[in-house]
Amino acid sequence: MSQPLSIFFTIMPSMSMPAELLASLKDDNFWRSLEAITKKAEKVMPQVTVASHKRGDSGTLDQRIEDRSEFARMGVKLATITGSPLLDPGCVPNRQLPVPNGMTHCVNLVNKIVRKDYGRPGQRVELAKLPYLLKRIRHLLRVFYDFKVGQRVHPDMVFCDWEKTFDVGLTLHQVGLCLQLDPPRLRAVMEAGGRELEVFLLDDDLDVGDFRKTAMIVEQRVAADVESEDSDRVAAGEIEQAAGKDLAAHVMAWFYGDMSVAFILNERAESTPDEKRWAQKAVKRLVQWSTSATLRGTLGDSLTDAMRPIYWSTPVLTKFCQAGGLAALFGDWVNSSCRDLCEEALKELPDVAWRNQTSASLAAITRELQAKLNQESVEIADTPIFIDACFSMYTHYGLAPLQKAGRRESPQDPVVFYYLAHHLKRLPPPANTAPQRADFAHLLADYTAMPRSMQKRYGWANLTVSGRWDCLDSYGCEAEGCPEKATLEQLRARRVRGVREPAVERRLEEWGSKAMACKACGRVAYCSAACQRVHWPTHKPECLKHRNAKRRL
Repeated sequence: MSQPLSIFFTIMPSMSMPAELLASLKDDNFWRSLEAITKKAEKVMPQVTVASHKRGDSGTLDQRIEDRSEFARMGVKLATITGSPLLDPGCVPNRQLPVPNGMTHCVNLVNKIVRKDYGRPGQRVELAKLPYLLKRIRHLLRVFYDFKVGQRVHPDMVFCDWEKTFDVGLTLHQVGLCLQLDPPRLRAVMEAGGRELEVFLLDDDLDVGDFRKTAMIVEQRVAADVESEDSDRVAAGEIEQAAGKDLAAHVMAWFYGDMSVAFILNERAESTPDEKRWAQKAVKRLVQWSTSATLRGTLGDSLTDAMRPIYWSTPVLTKFCQAGGLAALFGDWVNSSCRDLCEEALKELPDVAWRNQTSASLAAITRELQAKLNQESVEIADTPIFIDACFSMYTHYGLAPLQKAGRRESPQDPVVFYYLAHHLKRLPPPANTAPQRADFAHLLADYTAMPRSMQKRYGWANLTVSGRWDCLDSYGCEAEGCPEKATLEQLRARRVRGVREPAVERRLEEWGSKAMACKACGRVAYCSAACQRVHWPTHKPECLKHRNAKRRL
């Protein structure tokens, strides 16, 4: 996938690939259309990159809001090119717009009260209307997506009268930026809105919808079941695919994120008890949303865009990381349109930012690092950010997080953490000296240079029993017609889930862990010399190719 298009897809919420799209991959017209879309996107992407770095630190308040919302407007342009569902209209024909007390009316009224009429006589009365209006907006989004995803009909569908869903999110985004950039206005809004507004912004659960809740529960059950198989993961993916059409939370993500960041940035030593409480709640909420893989997929790059002010300020970012948000920074470095900004922040991140991490946040960090390896290549492990992350994790928390990461069950995950933990335990450091950064750099360099067959042996050791049965075709002996593999396939066919057979499991483990690599190239492995001889005519061209490449080097 081209860089522009891959970046665009991160702007949208995370979704599984629909079955009809999988079928279309065989259609030449699909690829021609995709190429045309990519060429159009290439013209817009440089603007998106610039927009993602804009700080909006100068000019009038309206100019600063326009600068800061440039990223969102670039998202609209990309959405127009690719036909995003965020461009979908509401349920009311355009000729009937706007409907009294409908979405368009409520959104425009919020914008008018906060941005246009602020400072006028009687403003407190108007500001006090905000909790009702914001709840109304959230409710109408839920009504719309319950119908769109689950065909649930609600009487309030007649109030879903917007022209483009994106317009709702963008207008609220600009309202949130206005409050973030004008602290006195923020205080006035919170005082007028009272406890009701505080609960809406900082206490209410994120409205992800019933479909996403179900998808989350199923995903957690599959992840917790050591006997889960590919069919379980496929079923969970299909549920997530359906849930991915619910964009209600995604539309509100900019506003929620802007407001949370506003509370964090505006906390001072002289802040009132209320302001300090708002900031504490905002940090907790933002950490929860930005580090949960499922919630982050729901919110998409809207949340990342809102969080840019945190990444711009090293002191603020350090406090955010110490509160558990470090995984969010790594996540945005891996998969967001602000990855360059996040890379700069990671390079300047002080060591104290690694303090106070929980086991959950460390697991999220290693998950993001693994995703980076999957996304790019194994060579990314031998880069300063990756080395520093592993070294800092070990320095502050020892082997435990690396060992935990090395026990992941997905066969697609790289085994770098298993490799690190395995070798760090055996590393003979100088007397009374812990492993240094140079040791990590050396180990990770060795890992990236490791032959493919050896990496697969580490991967096999890292899998659960059910994972090994699922991945029988991806590991072990690569000779066609391997008799031992044929026997194992028969044992797999009669296997009963949940019934343990130690002798069979030991035989399965040895088949993958004791496979011998080709000495000439190290890229394939065999369970016996007989299998190697059988496979030699097939393997010979590849072997000679890599052998000659080694000689040239």
